Amino acid sequence: MSWSKVNEQRCERLLGENETFIKIVGDAARPFNREHWAINIIVSVTPLGSLAKENQSSVFREAWRALRFRHPTIAAYIVDETKYVYDIPDLTALEKWTAETFQVIEDKTVDEVIASATRVPYATMTFFPQTGELLGRSQHWRTDGIGGLILMDDFLDLAAQSAADTSSLPWGEETDRLASCVEEASSSFITSEKQDRQLGQQCVASFGHAAGAIGIASRAPAETSPGGTRISRLHLTEQETKAVVQGCKARGLSVTAAVHASIAGANYALATAEDQNKHYTSTIRYSLRPFLPGPYSGRQYASTILTTGWMFPVSSESSWSDRARAYHGEYRKGLSHAYISAHREYAIGLCNLLRSLPKDIPSPTDVDISSLGVCERFVTREKGTAERGIRIDRVSGGLDMINRQCVCHVWTFRDQLCLNLVYNEAFYDRAEGDSFLQTVKNSLLHELIL
Repeated sequence: MSWSKVNEQRCERLLGENETFIKIVGDAARPFNREHWAINIIVSVTPLGSLAKENQSSVFREAWRALRFRHPTIAAYIVDETKYVYDIPDLTALEKWTAETFQVIEDKTVDEVIASATRVPYATMTFFPQTGELLGRSQHWRTDGIGGLILMDDFLDLAAQSAADTSSLPWGEETDRLASCVEEASSSFITSEKQDRQLGQQCVASFGHAAGAIGIASRAPAETSPGGTRISRLHLTEQETKAVVQGCKARGLSVTAAVHASIAGANYALATAEDQNKHYTSTIRYSLRPFLPGPYSGRQYASTILTTGWMFPVSSESSWSDRARAYHGEYRKGLSHAYISAHREYAIGLCNLLRSLPKDIPSPTDVDISSLGVCERFVTREKGTAERGIRIDRVSGGLDMINRQCVCHVWTFRDQLCLNLVYNEAFYDRAEGDSFLQTVKNSLLHELIL
């Protein structure tokens, strides 16, 4: 599944199985002209020194054009549902792509743009000059949360550099940097076909835990069509974050495991009375990046999806401590050689599972978790110099959601623990989203500090 040059203007490769799986998930929103699980990365920035006197829109536009040559896969697109295509641009094509994918919006907020977003073939970048925010969007089959952060970091790095004219761009050389799929990246891990099939089937079977699991209450009728994605936000203070980290260390827990346990508790707190005795199932997510050899583990593979995970249940009778320790154990497992070898079979099984589901099957209604960890590992706090640079004040992330499931995204940046709840406005309102996050925070403080 390597890229090949089919003529002087085009490169192609087949989609990998994991990309296909995530594309099937994303295509569930196609009837509504949306992209389920699209990746949103948001940063709030302050220009430093001479950059503050320049035309910010032009600076970011040129940086976006340059990012295409550093990470050309942001401009690749899918043909016939199975083929990834990249067109080598001339100046006219580059201008057309830039006009289609880079926007400056002054009369809408980031949240309004996300809520009204529709399907597009490429990754996009939007600048909001009134608030100093930037929104990077991508289909999930193109990248993951960590990849999205790296792409944003490289974009800001280019913006902080001296502006380069079009003639200095590495025309034609960018095809050497087209990103391969995870199946190629993990090819050196292959063990035996029989073992891969067996382990892949076991991983697919974990999705059976979603059946009969708890979910949060929604007042929307069953026939309700989805609206736009909305985001509730809650940031702990530096003092609260420090106390949570110290509390986790004292108990031998990771922060992600502790937050995960509190998210489980919030699901129970906001579920209907008849669901209280059901188990809670959520995803144990891993980035494959740290487990892969170079160059696949490096930043040059930001624009490819290298994430994985499996479903994991906890019982309604378990305490917060029970859940936290169970999650901590799962997160400590890491990814074995055998698991990475079997990942292709796992993805094939998930594709078959999704294709076999009835069209009218109800969507899950739980709140899942996705942790980005310490964002400074991927996005530095400042770019350039004091004479000409950029300070990154805030980082935020989330997925587009078109069904009744929600996701709580967790990360730290500038020594603050941050929570984003993404949900669809047709099924939940802002008060419910805010209440969920406040319940998570209260649980964390109660279990770890008070």
